[in-house]
Amino acid sequence: MPAVIVAVLLVVVAGGARSVADATATDAGPVTVGAVRLQPPEGWQVDGPVTPTFVRLHKGPVVLDITVRPPVAGGPTFLAALYREQQLEPMYEQVLPGGEPEQLVLASGVPAAGFTYVAGTSDGVTLDGLVVATDAPNAAAVFDVRAPTGELTDAIQDVLTMVEGATI
Repeated sequence: MPAVIVAVLLVVVAGGARSVADATATDAGPVTVGAVRLQPPEGWQVDGPVTPTFVRLHKGPVVLDITVRPPVAGGPTFLAALYREQQLEPMYEQVLPGGEPEQLVLASGVPAAGFTYVAGTSDGVTLDGLVVATDAPNAAAVFDVRAPTGELTDAIQDVLTMVEGATI
Protein backbone atom coordinates (compact mmCIF):
# COMPACT_ATOMS: atom_id res chain seq x y z
CA MET A 1 0.00 0.00 0.00
CA PRO A 2 2.76 2.57 0.76
CA ALA A 3 4.25 1.93 -2.71
CA VAL A 4 0.89 2.80 -4.30
CA ILE A 5 0.67 6.03 -2.30
CA VAL A 6 4.23 6.98 -3.31
CA ALA A 7 3.43 6.26 -6.97
CA VAL A 8 0.29 8.40 -6.84
CA LEU A 9 2.20 11.23 -5.15
CA LEU A 10 4.91 11.08 -7.83
CA VAL A 11 2.30 11.37 -10.57
CA VAL A 12 0.60 14.30 -8.83
CA VAL A 13 3.91 16.09 -8.19
CA ALA A 14 5.18 15.49 -11.73
CA GLY A 15 1.90 16.70 -13.23
CA GLY A 16 1.91 19.70 -10.93
CA ALA A 17 5.49 20.50 -11.87
CA ARG A 18 4.53 20.55 -15.56
CA SER A 19 1.53 22.77 -14.75
CA VAL A 20 3.74 25.17 -12.78
CA ALA A 21 6.30 25.17 -15.59
CA ASP A 22 3.55 25.90 -18.12
CA ALA A 23 2.15 28.72 -15.98
CA THR A 24 5.52 30.38 -15.35
CA ALA A 25 7.19 29.86 -18.74
CA THR A 26 7.30 32.67 -21.24
CA ASP A 27 5.94 32.29 -24.74
CA ALA A 28 8.40 31.22 -27.40
CA GLY A 29 9.76 33.92 -29.68
CA PRO A 30 10.73 33.14 -33.25
CA VAL A 31 12.23 29.66 -33.52
CA THR A 32 14.91 28.71 -36.06
CA VAL A 33 15.59 25.05 -36.77
CA GLY A 34 18.21 24.72 -39.47
CA ALA A 35 16.75 26.38 -42.58
CA VAL A 36 13.25 26.66 -41.07
CA ARG A 37 12.05 29.69 -39.12
CA LEU A 38 8.62 30.04 -37.54
CA GLN A 39 6.76 32.14 -34.99
CA PRO A 40 4.79 30.14 -32.43
CA PRO A 41 1.51 31.80 -31.42
CA GLU A 42 0.85 32.89 -27.85
CA GLY A 43 0.92 30.05 -25.32
CA TRP A 44 3.39 27.82 -27.19
CA GLN A 45 6.69 27.05 -25.49
CA VAL A 46 9.93 25.40 -26.55
CA ASP A 47 10.36 22.06 -24.81
CA GLY A 48 14.05 21.14 -24.58
CA PRO A 49 16.98 22.25 -26.72
CA VAL A 50 16.66 23.63 -30.25
CA THR A 51 19.11 21.90 -32.60
CA PRO A 52 19.77 22.44 -36.31
CA THR A 53 17.54 19.44 -37.07
CA PHE A 54 14.89 19.30 -34.31
CA VAL A 55 12.71 21.30 -31.95
CA ARG A 56 9.75 20.34 -29.78
CA LEU A 57 7.07 22.88 -28.91
CA HIS A 58 4.11 22.37 -26.64
CA LYS A 59 0.97 24.08 -25.50
CA GLY A 60 -0.49 22.17 -22.58
CA PRO A 61 -0.94 18.54 -23.67
CA VAL A 62 -0.38 19.33 -27.38
CA VAL A 63 3.12 18.53 -28.68
CA LEU A 64 4.58 19.71 -32.00
CA ASP A 65 7.83 18.15 -33.20
CA ILE A 66 9.59 19.86 -36.10
CA THR A 67 12.30 17.89 -37.86
CA VAL A 68 14.48 19.48 -40.57
CA ARG A 69 16.63 17.62 -43.06
CA PRO A 70 18.08 18.04 -46.55
CA PRO A 71 15.57 17.95 -49.44
CA VAL A 72 14.27 14.51 -50.44
CA ALA A 73 14.38 13.23 -54.02
CA GLY A 74 10.86 11.79 -53.75
CA GLY A 75 9.22 15.06 -52.66
CA PRO A 76 6.86 15.74 -49.75
CA THR A 77 4.55 12.74 -50.31
CA PHE A 78 7.53 10.38 -50.14
CA LEU A 79 8.89 12.23 -47.08
CA ALA A 80 5.52 11.95 -45.28
CA ALA A 81 5.35 8.20 -45.97
CA LEU A 82 8.99 7.78 -44.90
CA TYR A 83 8.32 9.67 -41.65
CA ARG A 84 5.33 7.45 -40.90
CA GLU A 85 7.37 4.30 -41.54
CA GLN A 86 10.63 5.30 -39.83
CA GLN A 87 9.41 7.53 -36.97
CA LEU A 88 5.74 7.00 -36.09
CA GLU A 89 5.42 3.24 -36.48
CA PRO A 90 8.45 2.40 -34.27
CA MET A 91 7.46 5.02 -31.66
CA TYR A 92 3.96 3.73 -30.86
CA GLU A 93 2.32 0.40 -30.07
CA GLN A 94 -0.16 1.02 -32.88
CA VAL A 95 -0.49 3.66 -35.60
CA LEU A 96 -3.62 4.01 -37.71
CA PRO A 97 -3.03 6.50 -40.52
CA GLY A 98 -6.02 8.46 -41.74
CA GLY A 99 -5.17 7.52 -45.33
CA GLU A 100 -2.41 8.16 -47.83
CA PRO A 101 -0.60 11.51 -47.64
CA GLU A 102 -2.61 14.26 -49.34
CA GLN A 103 -0.69 16.68 -51.56
CA LEU A 104 -0.82 20.36 -50.54
CA VAL A 105 0.87 23.62 -51.44
CA LEU A 106 1.67 26.07 -48.66
CA ALA A 107 0.86 29.77 -49.08
CA SER A 108 4.59 30.33 -49.73
CA GLY A 109 4.39 28.00 -52.74
CA VAL A 110 6.34 25.21 -51.01
CA PRO A 111 4.99 21.75 -51.89
CA ALA A 112 3.73 19.73 -48.94
CA ALA A 113 1.87 16.54 -48.08
CA GLY A 114 -0.11 15.70 -44.97
CA PHE A 115 -1.99 12.94 -43.21
CA THR A 116 -3.80 12.42 -39.94
CA TYR A 117 -3.23 9.48 -37.62
CA VAL A 118 -4.36 7.86 -34.40
CA ALA A 119 -1.66 6.27 -32.25
CA GLY A 120 -1.77 4.09 -29.18
CA THR A 121 1.00 4.40 -26.62
CA SER A 122 2.43 1.58 -24.53
CA ASP A 123 0.69 3.01 -21.45
CA GLY A 124 -2.75 2.95 -23.08
CA VAL A 125 -3.10 6.61 -24.11
CA THR A 126 -4.72 7.25 -27.50
CA LEU A 127 -3.29 10.20 -29.45
CA ASP A 128 -4.70 12.11 -32.40
CA GLY A 129 -2.04 13.44 -34.76
CA LEU A 130 -1.35 15.34 -37.93
CA VAL A 131 1.83 15.22 -40.02
CA VAL A 132 2.70 17.82 -42.64
CA ALA A 133 5.87 17.23 -44.66
CA THR A 134 7.35 20.02 -46.78
CA ASP A 135 10.08 19.85 -49.38
CA ALA A 136 11.73 23.07 -50.58
CA PRO A 137 14.90 23.41 -52.68
CA ASN A 138 17.04 24.21 -49.60
CA ALA A 139 15.46 21.97 -46.92
CA ALA A 140 12.71 19.51 -46.08
CA ALA A 141 10.73 19.70 -42.85
CA VAL A 142 8.23 17.49 -41.06
CA PHE A 143 5.71 19.00 -38.63
CA ASP A 144 4.20 16.31 -36.39
CA VAL A 145 1.53 17.51 -33.93
CA ARG A 146 -0.20 15.16 -31.50
CA ALA A 147 -2.28 15.21 -28.35
CA PRO A 148 -4.47 12.91 -26.30
CA THR A 149 -7.77 12.27 -28.08
CA GLY A 150 -10.01 15.33 -27.90
CA GLU A 151 -7.19 17.79 -27.05
CA LEU A 152 -5.90 18.55 -30.56
CA THR A 153 -8.98 20.39 -31.84
CA ASP A 154 -8.30 23.61 -29.91
CA ALA A 155 -4.69 23.86 -31.11
CA ILE A 156 -4.96 22.78 -34.74
CA GLN A 157 -5.44 26.32 -36.07
CA ASP A 158 -2.28 27.45 -34.25
CA VAL A 159 -0.33 24.60 -35.84
CA LEU A 160 -1.65 25.29 -39.33
CA THR A 161 -0.75 28.98 -38.88
CA MET A 162 2.80 28.01 -37.85
CA VAL A 163 3.20 25.65 -40.81
CA GLU A 164 1.75 28.16 -43.32
CA GLY A 165 3.86 30.99 -41.90
CA ALA A 166 7.11 29.05 -41.68
CA THR A 167 10.01 30.22 -43.80
CA ILE A 168 11.58 27.17 -45.39
